[in-house]
Amino acid sequence: MGESWTTPAQIQARQTELEQALGASWRPPAAWAIAHEADGRIVVDRVNVGEGLLACLVLATVTADAWPASTGSVRLPATDLDAAIALLAPAEACREVEHPNLRAWRYLREEIGDAGSAVVVRLDALDLLGHADPYVEAVLAAVHHGRVENPDGTTRLWRPVGPAELALLEASGFTAWPPRLPDQPIFYPVLNEEYAATIARDWNVAASGSGFVTRFAVATSFARRYPTRQAGGRGHLELWIPAEDVPELNAHLAGPIVMVGEHR
Repeated sequence: MGESWTTPAQIQARQTELEQALGASWRPPAAWAIAHEADGRIVVDRVNVGEGLLACLVLATVTADAWPASTGSVRLPATDLDAAIALLAPAEACREVEHPNLRAWRYLREEIGDAGSAVVVRLDALDLLGHADPYVEAVLAAVHHGRVENPDGTTRLWRPVGPAELALLEASGFTAWPPRLPDQPIFYPVLNEEYAATIARDWNVAASGSGFVTRFAVATSFARRYPTRQAGGRGHLELWIPAEDVPELNAHLAGPIVMVGEHR
């Protein structure tokens, strides 16, 4: 029987070993992905934003000197993908964590066949615009999917609020979002009005008797710092902005916050 890592501690130990073997020049990316080309188009098979470090280290180990030192991509032949799968496979023995990258790699291996190849993409930042590498652009599009990005350099967002938060918005002249409370570490704007209306109607009304849908625009350069997050259904798309970033969000607002819906 081959090697297996049955506990999170063993996985962490292996991760540390790989990091040390890569040396002092190793830097974890802001995001990374694996993709391939099919019928003349780029298919992004799996994106990791701030996660999947062990799998990333495995790919960096397998690609060795070809691993991008900064934002970019490297081609991964089927034989190298086989080596990456074999190197990561012992982690599957640990049932306490999910293994989505391993699943994605195995599926991709079937897709590309023996003569095909995959492409590994490294991103050092999420707010990049107009990169020359088409694989980088494809991964950025996947990271930021579902957005309304306007030609004027702004991104349109929505947020459902209850009467208390609406009162704070009114006090600011609808020019700033209020600071988060101590038990609110994340600010959650959403990416479409339908989802915002659903939350306002089904959650805010039940919690406080009324719910309101607001719309606002923010500089796209700021919004792109945060990946799209899916919360349940396909259209339930959000940004997760840390509470400490809300003042900077306010500094990047483009125009007033507008109330566009009301539910009681």
